Amino acid sequence: MEEVEYLRSPGALVTSTRIELDGQTFAVRNIGSVKVTKPGTPWIAALILIGSLFIALNAGRDAVGALVISLICAIWIWQQLTMRRLVLVSGGGETVALKSRNGAFIESIRAAIAQAISSR
Repeated sequence: MEEVEYLRSPGALVTSTRIELDGQTFAVRNIGSVKVTKPGTPWIAALILIGSLFIALNAGRDAVGALVISLICAIWIWQQLTMRRLVLVSGGGETVALKSRNGAFIESIRAAIAQAISSR
């Protein structure tokens, strides 16, 4: 059987027999399913953000430190909420094969892998 290419882009190659993601190769025959996940709300960081904003609002002139902590927490929360993970599921469990904030890119890889799995 000839190898069929489903997706080729920088950092990703999906064919009927193999998947290459950021230099790591997976055999299609070993993959049972594929999914894209996104993390839940990072509650601890959210609580720190709320607490530091409360302190900043009640501290007057001395609020610079609390505002800096608030900004750092807000950036970290945004980064976590926009991250997408491509997860390959096999008999050995789940493997996070790729992480990216580019949801369309991750979804295109998921679709190509699903196509490769279904065509075997």
